[in-house]
Amino acid sequence: MARVAILRHSRGTPPGRALSWAQERGHVVQIYDLDLGSPLPKLEDFDALISLGGPMNCDDEARWPWLRDEKILLAEAIQAKRVVLGLCLGAQLIARSQGAAVRPNTHWESGWHKVSVRDEYLGEQELFVFQWHRDTFELPSSAQRMATNSVTENQAFRLSDRVVGTQFHPETEATWVEALIVDPDQPPDGPYVQREGQLRAGLAYLPTQQAWLDRLMRQMFEAAGI
Repeated sequence: MARVAILRHSRGTPPGRALSWAQERGHVVQIYDLDLGSPLPKLEDFDALISLGGPMNCDDEARWPWLRDEKILLAEAIQAKRVVLGLCLGAQLIARSQGAAVRPNTHWESGWHKVSVRDEYLGEQELFVFQWHRDTFELPSSAQRMATNSVTENQAFRLSDRVVGTQFHPETEATWVEALIVDPDQPPDGPYVQREGQLRAGLAYLPTQQAWLDRLMRQMFEAAGI
C-alpha cells in the first residue's frame, strides 16, 4: 500500500481515472487543492506524486505563487526516485523543473486526437487520447519522447521507469468531457478543436485510453516497489 499525493490546480481538472486506479488498489490518497490554498505535501509525506492539469501557464508565478514551490517539489521527488506522473499542466511543470522550455503551441488541440506511443516499457501503440491544451513542452535533456502526433511533437516523455509526463489527459472520464462541453470558457475555433458532437462521439475511445493509463501506472508503481 502506497501513499499517493495528488496535486489539483483547478476545480475544472479532476483526477479522474488516476484517482480511481489508486483507490481500487487500496493506496492511501491525499488530494491537495493548491488553487484553494492547500499547502504542498512534504517529500516524506508520499511515495507517489501525481500533478494534474489546469488552465494556468506553468510560469505564471505572480498569479499562482505555489507554482514555483511545486516545481521545486517535483524536482525533489524525481531526485528521490519517487513515482511522479504529470498530466498536461503537470507534465509541463515536470519539464520546467528539469530546465526545459514550455511555450505556446502552434495550434490549440482539444478533443480526441490520435497519438503514436513508443515506449521501452509499454511497447508501441497508436491510440486516440483526450486533449485540452494550448501550451507545449520541450523535452528535458535526459528524457525520452514517449508519444507524438502531427499537432504536438512532444505528447509524452519518460525520465525514468517511474517518472512520466503526458501532454494529453489519459485520466479523462465521461463526466469531465460532459462538463467541458457546457463550459463557457471554450478554446477558439481551429483545425484541431472539436465541439460537442465529436467530443461525445470520442467517448468510445475511453476504455482503450483508460486501459493504457492503468498499464502505465501499474508499471511505474511496480518499478518503485510500491
